[in-house]
Amino acid sequence: MPLISISTSIKIDKKNLFLKNCSQLISKLTKKSEQYVMVRLFEEKPMYFKSDTSPCCYVELKSIGSLNPPIFSKEISDFISKEIGIPSERIYIFFEDVNPSKWAWNGKTFG
Repeated sequence: MPLISISTSIKIDKKNLFLKNCSQLISKLTKKSEQYVMVRLFEEKPMYFKSDTSPCCYVELKSIGSLNPPIFSKEISDFISKEIGIPSERIYIFFEDVNPSKWAWNGKTFG
């Protein structure tokens, strides 16, 4: 049930590979099966950050437990920088630990 949403101002050429790599990273970080990881990508979105329109990225990671923002922040920033070339100082990341009773899959909530 981890969900990573990535919004960026750039176009990503190898979308499917990027999505797959994101899924593998989040599975590894959260120690949850990749079977339950969902990745959303919003590319070529107009974005303005640090007084200009240079490439930037906003990431949200939601999960039921298993979040460690101090460690995940560097891992995710480094991944985004390496994969799509956006510098870490132009990436915001938001983490949300979701109550299991607020998240459903296959017609049932997790808690």
